[in-house]
Amino acid sequence: MFRADTYIQFVKSFPVVILLLTLITAPAVNASDDLFRALFPGKLDLNLRSYYMKRSFDQGGQSTSQESLAAGGSLAYKTLWWHNLRGGLTVFTSQGLFFTDPDKEGTGLLGPRQTGYTVLGHAFLQGRVSKTELTVGRQELTSPFVNPYDIRMTPFSVEAYTIQSREVQGFTFLLSHVAKIKKWTWTTFEDMSDAAGLKGTHKPLTMAGALFEPGDNYKLQLWNYYCYDFMNVVYLQGDGSWKLKGDFTLLGAIQFLNQRDVGSGLGGSFNINVGGVRGTLVKNGIGLTLAYTATVGNHDIINPWGGYPGFTSIIEEDNDRAGEHTWLAGLSYDFSSLGIVGLNAFTNYTDSSTPKRGPNASPSQRELDFTLDYRFTKFLKGLWVRGRAAFVTQDKSMGGKEITDFRIIVNYPLPIDLF
Repeated sequence: MFRADTYIQFVKSFPVVILLLTLITAPAVNASDDLFRALFPGKLDLNLRSYYMKRSFDQGGQSTSQESLAAGGSLAYKTLWWHNLRGGLTVFTSQGLFFTDPDKEGTGLLGPRQTGYTVLGHAFLQGRVSKTELTVGRQELTSPFVNPYDIRMTPFSVEAYTIQSREVQGFTFLLSHVAKIKKWTWTTFEDMSDAAGLKGTHKPLTMAGALFEPGDNYKLQLWNYYCYDFMNVVYLQGDGSWKLKGDFTLLGAIQFLNQRDVGSGLGGSFNINVGGVRGTLVKNGIGLTLAYTATVGNHDIINPWGGYPGFTSIIEEDNDRAGEHTWLAGLSYDFSSLGIVGLNAFTNYTDSSTPKRGPNASPSQRELDFTLDYRFTKFLKGLWVRGRAAFVTQDKSMGGKEITDFRIIVNYPLPIDLF
């Protein structure tokens, strides 16, 4: 029988194997000169970000609010490839400017009591053989359930051993043993199960994914996440694109998710299924989206390691509670057809129903969101300004609340040429 501890040791052996292969296959070098040219100048990227958020909550006649204004961003340095090896470092920071009243914390932009923070989020070594790469250390992983969730000042990052291969045409395979994670405002990395709220359990996660893209119009992805003695997550998604008559384009997608406890069940007993379907019709810069998701099981979805991939997850609510059925309608518009290049707007509305009685009872809810984006294309090229607003109304007879959420985000990436 295949034991979990054997699996861990097998995964952990990948760094040694790949690095040895890399060194063996590297050609003879003039070590000092080539290494210096790889390390310097390298590639330096500065990303400036400022973020204002104000939220208000009204529940049972009592009102509370959260408000912050922060500035910061990231400074990333990545070496050039040196005989199939390279490394990188990224420092993230967020510092309060105004609206930093400790009694209004909770926006996720600043640390405890609205304090600023700085953290070394990425520190990795990469090796490659042909179209296979190994990344060891603090890094960014992009997948449905472990991802940067970059919707605040600084993203999530992980400490992991990751191998990714594109050796087979049309396929991408990824295997990663993830030991720890750093969330938005954290300055330390915590074990994966601890980050899920199971303090003192110290369990890692192993994830594997396969993506198949037979052409530009279709994509199929399958993922599995196994957090030892806690839970297993299986995620499947298929996407397609079809040209229709009259210059219409139809974008379609389906998704399926199963989440269940494993091993000693540190997080309790649960078995949850989610199904979803989404369709978007596009013509002349106008997009109309309809989506539906259903959560079936005895527990809310547990999602501690990144943004939730559900088709009806929008600004405030993920719509992933036990027994929740949600419809989404969305409208988007690209103003470039009117000559305003870089300006985009979209709105989403969700309506969800939940059980009214029993252990999974919760208030039904509706959410209306608006987003306006402008990306500069000439003067200040790369500057991106985003304004967002969200309004949530829950069933008050079930103890629900009302939420208003306003955000203004400014991003300005500045690659720095060191040559």
